[in-house]
Amino acid sequence: MMRSWQLALSPFVAGVALVGTTSAHGASAEQGQGAAACLPVADSDGSAMAEHAALRAALGEPMPQSGTMVLLYGKGGHLATREYSIVVVRGADGIWHGTGVGHSQIWVQDAPYTPLERMEWILDPADGQALDAALAHSCPPPAPAAPSSDPGPPPRGFGFERVDVVMPGRPTLTFSSSAGDGAIANLIRPPE
Repeated sequence: MMRSWQLALSPFVAGVALVGTTSAHGASAEQGQGAAACLPVADSDGSAMAEHAALRAALGEPMPQSGTMVLLYGKGGHLATREYSIVVVRGADGIWHGTGVGHSQIWVQDAPYTPLERMEWILDPADGQALDAALAHSCPPPAPAAPSSDPGPPPRGFGFERVDVVMPGRPTLTFSSSAGDGAIANLIRPPE
């Protein structure tokens, strides 16, 4: 059974379509299983670190602090807006520990926010090794995007997700969850 906040992470649940979804261990349908994940090129859309901190403060959840962290912030929905913060931190022992918090609000004026179930987990050793390898290997620069023939609004139920990577001695790297075929975002999501 899926927990209430995991619904926000499923690609097409209750009309929520998250862009850049991939299969287990970060392999997209085009790549097939076994393709190596890599660290995408930063984009110019800006970090979501402030949104993580604000959401976690509102929910009474401390913001993890570690030399190496990967964070995923998401917000979107159709008949309700789900906002969530996923943070995995690499411990001194090399083990990745994750926490996820969030809340949901139905689209009715002045409706209260409903907290989503807090989650805590340890990344599977294979996923932890894949994440370590991805952080050590940069993706090639993406090909220039073709101009869109449809300048219309995003699809109904659109979900927005940003990934921030914090590593010692390096500036925070920020990219869309779909960058690098979505592999890093998928590696850090909580288990179902």
